[in-house]
Amino acid sequence: MSGFLLPDRQRAWLASQGSRDVGARKDSLKKLLAGLDRYETSLIDALNSDLGKSPIQAYTSEIHLVRQEIGHALKHLRGWMKPQRRKVPALAWPGRAEVNRDPCGSVLIIGPWNYPVQLLLTPLVGVLAAGSCAVLKPSEHAPATSAAVAKLVADSFDPGEVCVVEGDGERAAELAAAPFDHIFFTGGIGTGRKIAAVAGGNLVPVTLELGGKCPVLLFPAATERERTLKSLNVIARRIAWGKYLNAGQTCVAPDHVLVDRGLAEPLVDALGRAFDSFGREDLGRIVNRSHFDRLIAYLGEGRIRHGGKYDFADLMIEPTVVTDLPTDASVLQEEIFGPILPVVPYEDLEQALAALEPLPAPLALYAFTRDPGTRRRITARTKSGSLCFNDTVVQITGPTLPFGGLGPSGMGRYRGRASFDAFTRERSVMTRSVWPDLPFRYPPSPIPLGKLRKFLRRFGER
Repeated sequence: MSGFLLPDRQRAWLASQGSRDVGARKDSLKKLLAGLDRYETSLIDALNSDLGKSPIQAYTSEIHLVRQEIGHALKHLRGWMKPQRRKVPALAWPGRAEVNRDPCGSVLIIGPWNYPVQLLLTPLVGVLAAGSCAVLKPSEHAPATSAAVAKLVADSFDPGEVCVVEGDGERAAELAAAPFDHIFFTGGIGTGRKIAAVAGGNLVPVTLELGGKCPVLLFPAATERERTLKSLNVIARRIAWGKYLNAGQTCVAPDHVLVDRGLAEPLVDALGRAFDSFGREDLGRIVNRSHFDRLIAYLGEGRIRHGGKYDFADLMIEPTVVTDLPTDASVLQEEIFGPILPVVPYEDLEQALAALEPLPAPLALYAFTRDPGTRRRITARTKSGSLCFNDTVVQITGPTLPFGGLGPSGMGRYRGRASFDAFTRERSVMTRSVWPDLPFRYPPSPIPLGKLRKFLRRFGER
């Protein structure tokens, strides 16, 4: 079916359903949950085929997060749907006012290849909770997963409610130009700009989850320096874990580390030990040869301090720590999106913050410090979609915190309640009785301006 007909078909399906009350929405969420159960093995096999994900990583970083999102929505949906009472304007006394959230309609969700289950189906949970419909466009760069998701959806939903359209970038562009009521896109900045431009021409709102270079700051205050040295192995494990996940192909992975010069060498050693302790079984592989070749080119830009081995046939790259990089190195300018971790020393936190200030706001920023003053300073001087102290990536693993970027790293928020808000629209509803009908509102005014001004300042301007 033509992409331009899909939104109309879904809006017609919505109209045929009448009121999408809480029971109907919960039924849709349960259909998705049951589909995940039926197709769990197929999804795990597909993720291994496309990205080399182990069963444990496939389940924990993909399927589990979708199930968690569904459970959260089922628990809180009734409260989310409850109208919010508001005060009425003075001119509308006596009366009653509330704000409802209505389904936005037909939503296009364009998913990425790096987490092709989680990042396609997690926003779908919000769409279903909102009482809306969705067309899913999986990434063609994860073809086995795309096919498995298409089967799951076809087996679980009426196509008027949810359907999958497979295809390449041209198919995605055709869909983005169609008159959907909302477009949700996860992917690269360049494609995100194109989708925003096309959607803007159609006055279609968008949620864009993009990327950017997510830095790590390690600049302990003088009072915590000794304790930081004792905790360095833990700090290194948490940084390394964030880079190791999915072979670094995570939008909020630690991109590079800015570190106090005196701690740079101990940190490099600790990172090497951490990566060695993880082994290679759960690392995963690079998605395709083009991406692989781009990453390999980075290895020649600095001094390899750990790792650096790679396999052309299997598209595998060892987790690699790189130092001694020139300031104009590509690996420091471009989003890495792979298992390469540059470590860049600075004299102090002030110098590091000054280097970050002119750069685009990242999707995530990480800092390791227990000092409240340092935390306040970093919070005040930086901008990012999320900020996590003393860990990496974990801030996005649950449904209670809104997720999204700023500027080039994205726009809009989702996860949990934020997803419900993203795919619904506020509607103000006011109810009044016909009586009383005060005459002073109608011209000609029976009240002199001076008295009217006093009345409005007392009752209508607060």
